Amino acid sequence: MLKIRAVWRSFFDVRPGEYLRTCFIGLYLLFVLFAYYILKPVSRALFLNKFDIDKLPYLYILIAVAGGALAYLYTRVAVRSSLKVAVAWSTALTVACLLGIWWLIGLGQAWVLYVFNIFVSLFSVVLVSQGWLVAANVFNAREAKRLYGLLGMGAVLGAAFGGTFTAQTVKIIGPRNLLLASAAMVALAYGAFLLVTIQKGVSLAGARAAETDESEFQFRDIISALKHYRHLQVIVGIIILTFIVDVTIEYQFNAMAKIAYNDKTQLTAYLGNFYGIYLNLVTFALQFFLTAAVVKWFGVGGTLQIMPVTISLTALATFFMPGVSSSAALRLTEAATRYTLNRTGMELLYLPLPADLKNRTKAFVDIFVDRMGRGLGGMILVLCTTVLAFAPKQIALVTVCFSILWILLSHKASREYVATVRNRIAARRLDLVDARVTVGDPHTIALLEQTASSENPRQAAYALSLLAEAPGYDVRSLLQKAASSQSAEVRAKACELARALNYPDLLERALEEVRTAEHSAAARLAANYALSVSDDRNNLLREFLEYPNPDVWEGAMDTFSSNPDAVADVITPGWMTDAAKNSDPRRRALAARAIGVVGDAGIGILHTLLEDGECEVVMAACRAAGALKNRAYVFAIVQHLKDARTRAAAIESLAAYGPRVCGTLGDVLEDASAPLSIRRQIPRALRLIADQRSVDVLIQALKQQNLIIRGAGLKALNRLRESAPQLDYAGQFVMDQIQREARYYFELNAALAPFRDGEHPSTAASLLAHTLEERLRQALERLFRLLGLRYPPREIYSAYLAVNRQNKDDHSAALEFLDNVLERELKRILLPLLDAPDHVLETGRHLFGIEIKTPLSAVRELIRSDDAWLVACAVAAAAELKMRQLIPDILEAAKNSGREVAEVARSAMARLAA
Repeated sequence: MLKIRAVWRSFFDVRPGEYLRTCFIGLYLLFVLFAYYILKPVSRALFLNKFDIDKLPYLYILIAVAGGALAYLYTRVAVRSSLKVAVAWSTALTVACLLGIWWLIGLGQAWVLYVFNIFVSLFSVVLVSQGWLVAANVFNAREAKRLYGLLGMGAVLGAAFGGTFTAQTVKIIGPRNLLLASAAMVALAYGAFLLVTIQKGVSLAGARAAETDESEFQFRDIISALKHYRHLQVIVGIIILTFIVDVTIEYQFNAMAKIAYNDKTQLTAYLGNFYGIYLNLVTFALQFFLTAAVVKWFGVGGTLQIMPVTISLTALATFFMPGVSSSAALRLTEAATRYTLNRTGMELLYLPLPADLKNRTKAFVDIFVDRMGRGLGGMILVLCTTVLAFAPKQIALVTVCFSILWILLSHKASREYVATVRNRIAARRLDLVDARVTVGDPHTIALLEQTASSENPRQAAYALSLLAEAPGYDVRSLLQKAASSQSAEVRAKACELARALNYPDLLERALEEVRTAEHSAAARLAANYALSVSDDRNNLLREFLEYPNPDVWEGAMDTFSSNPDAVADVITPGWMTDAAKNSDPRRRALAARAIGVVGDAGIGILHTLLEDGECEVVMAACRAAGALKNRAYVFAIVQHLKDARTRAAAIESLAAYGPRVCGTLGDVLEDASAPLSIRRQIPRALRLIADQRSVDVLIQALKQQNLIIRGAGLKALNRLRESAPQLDYAGQFVMDQIQREARYYFELNAALAPFRDGEHPSTAASLLAHTLEERLRQALERLFRLLGLRYPPREIYSAYLAVNRQNKDDHSAALEFLDNVLERELKRILLPLLDAPDHVLETGRHLFGIEIKTPLSAVRELIRSDDAWLVACAVAAAAELKMRQLIPDILEAAKNSGREVAEVARSAMARLAA
């Protein structure tokens, strides 16, 4: 019974709170696949019935070119759109297109059948991918791992139902009217999506309609990578051959089906049954029952060769026994193995590539190589059928030729894979996340076992980590050997993994490690492991806390940091008081950490530790206060923001308090009497608290006159916009701030104009000019940061970089982007500022009434500004330029500004009096 439950949970592990979300996402995928498997057989059957078979290769080429371009265009638009808007628009457009195509087919327009087939190819790219993207935003990673298999079954059922429905219903209503049924399924899918959005805990406000451009590729980068990575060359070669073979097999299958079924209704029914039922059932069986076992038995090379070998044998059979049945078997073999065994093998091939190159390569494959392979397949078919006049059965020999090339490349891929994995392990750069899924390959396992026993400590420890994550692999025997290794790093890794596995057989070796304590990391992890598996934890903890090695203390505290009740009998208030008074700062830091675990017990010693003279103690005390979330410690933590040595711990601690501390931090931020060295760090803590209260406090900071505070607040808001896009960033206020910053930019530019011509080369005037130029750059950065709060932040940042480059084309492209994105009022202000630098003075006068300045008026306004450094530079320039008319302004600045400005003013007055 327990085994039956375990098997049941492996397929249907849906937990409370997930039932409705899972149900509606499953229904969405079911309805979309239902619609698709109506359209796929109908579109192809109508085309084959209307045109001769020799027109089919041209359709493949057209789908590769036009379908690829439309798919790429959709992705570019979708990245900038919210997921909810994209689903609504794509649903509406899909239904409208289906109704339009239905009407045009009724008019007997032959050209519409080409459009129909291109539309169907785009349908699978857009609506099906949207369904999985919705699921990715509705479920977190752990939920997805449990539920995606169940959702996939919903998709398979939808495909099967769609094929069966098509096969049975086409005889009643005809192929054309099935488009109306497909439109109804799309509408039902949208209804399921709306039901998903209203479920508790579901928020799609910040979800994009396509993956962001983190994995975007540049052709020159991919070409460069292809030159440097033979492994990548093999991958691209195999993928191109895969799609060429796919096209040749599909052509032969369609040709034989056309010959066997002259009537479009019968042909539609046959294709519906084939694609909807037979293909999906075989694919489902292979994926769930054979793929994992095949990978385990044959490894990467064997898995990759199964598809071309079986295709070669089946293609030869179709040559000697041509007919619709043999062609269907070939098509079934190719399609089923491509979506199961071959896809798994290709994912294995991607494993050793660097993560960034892997993402860019997949994007390149999805957008370009896929279409290129299909397009090449279409061109090869045109050559074979039109020029060489091959019969459909002879196309099987073409398939065999390309399959043999594929087999040779797969053999080479196996060698390249092992070599690349070996190199990546040596560099400790094998991707752990992907390794958890794919490391079951026997060649990889053998290589990792060999590396785990090698004399290179770092590689051995890394290999142990990977093996511990391998599904079904028992790493305990290797841990026994690793625990006796001469390398402290390997012994430490053995203790870490044994603790994670709750494996007690290394206890004696761990205790020996603690007693010898020759290596800090090994001692810490050994103490942690020993306390985790020991039956006498309290006595062992007392013993460890008396050891002279602080790393043993830290390992002991690591064990109980999440379980304070387990140490209450050992770490008592008396123990914490004694430790806090110890002359050893490491012991005092341990006391602080212990308080963070068990609480301060009302003894108040954490206040003393927060004022300790040792940074190590203060940082531990800050983290303890953050763990306790006691507001009594907030003021003391804030004071440590001004010290660079303790700042990171203080920020981490304040962020741990969460939204409840935002108001207090806001008060400090707005307090002009508080030290600037503290105030400027407050936004760094607020940006880590993804809550509306953080945003509200930072928005208020934008009203500050101090440019340092405004800049820090803006940076924090930009970070929050990326991590929490669903929050409200006060759109109208941001618009007002953009205009304020733009005005300030024009004012600075007007003040700089008199000093730009080089007529005042003196040191002070030159310094003033350089300072104004720097302030202009900072103002421009703040303008773009403000734009990033209202428009897509990544695109705005890219535009900012382009504007600052010297490249004319990049600058022009950035302006074109802004011209298309910004609202009219903002374009009126910002584009002249960026597009016509020679006319900025005129634009400032036209927009804000800012008059062109003389040197005297410019310096006067700068002396009266709130920027202390600009005031000092302006005062010095006034003295050098003998502007005695400004003596009253200089005296006023000396009276109202800080000590630095006062000193410059005294020097200036002395110079003017001379």
